[in-house]
Amino acid sequence: MIVYDFDSLIGINRSEGTSSMGRSTNLSLINQNIYTHIKDKFQNTHIQSGSISQNDTIIETEEKWSVMVIRDPFLLRQFCDDVRFTRSRSQIEEEEAEMRRANQRIKCVQCDDFYIEQENKMGVCAHHDGFVYDNHSSNVEHWTQRAAIEQLLKEEADAVRQPHNALLTSEQKEQLERQKQRFKFICCNRTVQAAGLTNGCKRGQHCQPNVTLDQWERACDQNNEYQQKLCDLLRRRIQ
Repeated sequence: MIVYDFDSLIGINRSEGTSSMGRSTNLSLINQNIYTHIKDKFQNTHIQSGSISQNDTIIETEEKWSVMVIRDPFLLRQFCDDVRFTRSRSQIEEEEAEMRRANQRIKCVQCDDFYIEQENKMGVCAHHDGFVYDNHSSNVEHWTQRAAIEQLLKEEADAVRQPHNALLTSEQKEQLERQKQRFKFICCNRTVQAAGLTNGCKRGQHCQPNVTLDQWERACDQNNEYQQKLCDLLRRRIQ
């Protein structure tokens, strides 16, 4: 019996690219020649049944075993397909479900963008991990990121609905522009834009699929470091 560790002997080459269809990941075998050799060995394994000779002596059974240890899902599927290895229905369904998960578009609540699991690497998600405060309020009013953006959008819509004959003075226009700049991220003090959470100050991985927007905002609100930063900001203004 020979035991082959496919992941160590063969290996997988992963290359990423960007096209008009978005980012893609291509997988290929590194040691193709070794893969072909092991595959042939596996297909030539056999068990030869024993037989009885003329003097009633039983000839021992000859067995040739090949055991494949494969952890990489792509390598496992490739090998099973090439040798036409019989798989159970549950294994086939599990592989199909895994393929669907790998290609499923998931919305990240941190950056409000979509991603697929195989592209979720460190540094691809730019986001703000702190809550928002109103820099114009006397008590440094605390807002969630979502609520602050919704408020800015509402004020923008209200301004558009003003009567055409209600002309604003240059001072009033300046006041409105300053009002738009009042919301700041506690994590970096950048101004919140009504367009959304672009150019985040933190970079990391996208959130897990089971994380909701409410859970993410709660984590931002309960960050002890940022809570202390807000208290220090308020204290300095009172003094």
